[in-house]
Amino acid sequence: MSEQTDPVLEKSSDSVPSKNEDSEEKTEDLQSTEQTGSNDSSSGEPPKKKQKLSRMDRYLHKKEERRERRKAMKQRRREKRDAAIAAGEVLPQAPRRQRISMADSNCRTRVILDCSFDNLMSFKDICKLAHQLSNCYSTNRNLPAPVQFYITGLGSAFDHIDQTSEDLQKRAPKTESTLARLNIVDAQNWDVHLKMEDYAELFPASSIVYLCAESPYELPDKFEPAETSVSSDGESPIFTADDVYVIGGIVDHNHHTGLCYERAQKRGYRTARLPLERAGISVEGRHVLSLLHVFQALAFVLSAAHPDWSSALRVALPPRKTNKLPSAKKASSSNNQSQEEETDS
Repeated sequence: MSEQTDPVLEKSSDSVPSKNEDSEEKTEDLQSTEQTGSNDSSSGEPPKKKQKLSRMDRYLHKKEERRERRKAMKQRRREKRDAAIAAGEVLPQAPRRQRISMADSNCRTRVILDCSFDNLMSFKDICKLAHQLSNCYSTNRNLPAPVQFYITGLGSAFDHIDQTSEDLQKRAPKTESTLARLNIVDAQNWDVHLKMEDYAELFPASSIVYLCAESPYELPDKFEPAETSVSSDGESPIFTADDVYVIGGIVDHNHHTGLCYERAQKRGYRTARLPLERAGISVEGRHVLSLLHVFQALAFVLSAAHPDWSSALRVALPPRKTNKLPSAKKASSSNNQSQEEETDS
């Protein structure tokens, strides 16, 4: 009697792999995984760095796209204007403000933006700093008497690299430095002194005044020449129009509190702060202002664009940064109280 094989069992036995086959497949999978991993590791940089670079590339690409759109818009506007002129239309001409260069300015006081803190900022904060620098330049460019404007320490991002090495043009921080951000907006064409060196290499220590919120001394109402300036109490330091005023160029969200003051103290520089209380300005929170706000207020006073600190600070500071003065608060509370009494009656 011949043996008959159950077709169901035969089918199931064919579909189930043996233990040897399982081990062989696992070995092949492991080998392929190891090969893939070795290929990924040999491809170059770690995944996080790749992701960071790709994110930066996307940012730069979008930046370039916006720039091209602005150029195209200007070109269309120019073509529209040329077509109107060709058609015989009379176009209104807006009055042009005559801008004065730093060389022709009556204000000879030097204001320095110390941009030697790239190693303490993220790429996002460096972009914010570059935007503030651009606004500072725009403010100074439109003043009736521009200050002598310096941006120093732009080479600080590359201090750790051997300047004689072949990697000078391939250095990693190049795309994430303040200098690189300024190059994107063609800052080399600005009416400003761009310096790779630190300000300490450019000016004598006796002339440097570092502006810090922690300083016990306030800036004067007027900046007179050194030969005519006299201390009010005979003990406080004298701040003149011939001094060099340095503002720390850092966007740190209060992560490095007192950094600029500590640096000034170590180097033996004089320090000063804006006269907020004397000007009747009450600031919300800490009395630490941004680079842009400090520069604008100082430049307004130095160039005589505003008659006093009170006017200059009210223009420079945003409303969200200032509080109402105590007298104003009392007046507003009394008005509210009188209104409530009228309502009750």
